[in-house]
Amino acid sequence: MSAFFGYITNITYYLLFAAAVNMLAPAGKYKKFVSLVTGFVLVVIVLAPLRGIGKDFNVADFFTGVVNMPTVQATLPQGEYAHLHDKRLITAFEEQLTLQLEAMLKRNNFDLHDAAFTYTEDFSRITAVRVTLSREEATRRVPFIRIEPVQVNRGPPEPESDPIAEEAKSLIADFYNLPREHIHVITHKR
Repeated sequence: MSAFFGYITNITYYLLFAAAVNMLAPAGKYKKFVSLVTGFVLVVIVLAPLRGIGKDFNVADFFTGVVNMPTVQATLPQGEYAHLHDKRLITAFEEQLTLQLEAMLKRNNFDLHDAAFTYTEDFSRITAVRVTLSREEATRRVPFIRIEPVQVNRGPPEPESDPIAEEAKSLIADFYNLPREHIHVITHKR
């Protein structure tokens, strides 16, 4: 790993040096010559690891240590490595789902506070979603004189539903192709 970072560091330092030399070079034909020489030297530096390919040089040896998963696997017991891998996979999957849901809800003027997902073991299908969200209600201008329509209810009163929660359920149901019964929404008032 240190060989790779040393290689990148050498290129970076040379680029800084070449930029300084190009800025200090006098204008005209000398500036073109300095740019040509510094560009040629940069090509030589970049291709330096390839100069020994014919002499038992393995390109993979140059990048040893950049990704060193076998040593991590060897230090952990077999079952613990699989558990750690599964835990990281689940965390990444849930973070990705949360980011997608948050972006979709943000486009529809919702603020996502918390999200929990239930999904199949092979991550192929989401089975349920539980979210906590809020929405800033726009203030409506009310005219000075207003006539409200009168609605006569005949029969038992219907339970009041939260229009914000219903709208969020519709959005999430369409987004994840889930039945509305599998989506649980908790709204917070601001």
